[in-house]
Amino acid sequence: MGRIEKRVCIVVLAAFLLALGAMLLQTLLSGDSPTIYHITILLDGSDEAYWQNFRLGADRAARDRNADVRYVTRYEGAAAAAQVESLRQAWEGETDGVVLFPLDRGLLEAALEDAPAGLAVTAVGAPLESGRVDCVISADPEEMGRRLADALAADGRTAVTLYRSAQETETLALRRQGFLRRLEELGVRCTTVTTSPQGLFVLPEGRAAAALEPAMTEALCQAASSPRQVYGIGSSDLLLHYLEEGTAAALVVQSDYEAGYLSLLSVLEALENGRPQDQTLDCYTVTAENLFTDPMDQILFPSA
Repeated sequence: MGRIEKRVCIVVLAAFLLALGAMLLQTLLSGDSPTIYHITILLDGSDEAYWQNFRLGADRAARDRNADVRYVTRYEGAAAAAQVESLRQAWEGETDGVVLFPLDRGLLEAALEDAPAGLAVTAVGAPLESGRVDCVISADPEEMGRRLADALAADGRTAVTLYRSAQETETLALRRQGFLRRLEELGVRCTTVTTSPQGLFVLPEGRAAAALEPAMTEALCQAASSPRQVYGIGSSDLLLHYLEEGTAAALVVQSDYEAGYLSLLSVLEALENGRPQDQTLDCYTVTAENLFTDPMDQILFPSA
């Protein structure tokens, strides 16, 4: 190759490199890089073990959609008021959207009236009657209560003691309403005891015991005095152990993984495309007999 040809090649190569550099610079300046949304999920303050599948689902959606997720799992002092304060701190920071597990519907609805217009809001577990809420993701709480009552009747139970906490969330109140109404329809007698999961008590032998939340259901299993005595709601590892070994007779569950995945997607959809659709999750009755069968095994033991 002669001297002139070499110079031509160098000029052409330099021009190509300059053009490539200009294209890369234009891409960087054009803002085509994906937007990373910051989402805060305000749980209900209960044991983190109850949220393992929910977090698996939410974290998977975050990876799929390149979102940054922060969890608030504990609240100091009065939980309902602290949740509202955590909500305010979230929107005053860099949060683009929030997922709420309502502890006090009235307090949250009032607080949301002050929320910035661009904040995306999804409620999980119980609806919030506020125009600031974009979407509700929930199994029907009353239906979960009815299913628990049906499980008792299916086992031939004619009487049950319901153990409930004095600190009742909106979701638990709706579950209790569905449970008691269905028991009345079925002719099953019910006595209600107000206590706490940390209370020391022994269950009367032979009498069915029921709870509407995982922590209380676990406490009943620990206090059980006879096999298949406990009926409850929740799908923690410990509860599934009690079900498999025969202490618990039946548990009513939802797909927590699906709830986590859909709740995060709904916030992102609200930020990108407008108002997402509400989602009603199915709920299921799980027993020792169907614990490891399809579809219960996929619902209870999802993979990340």
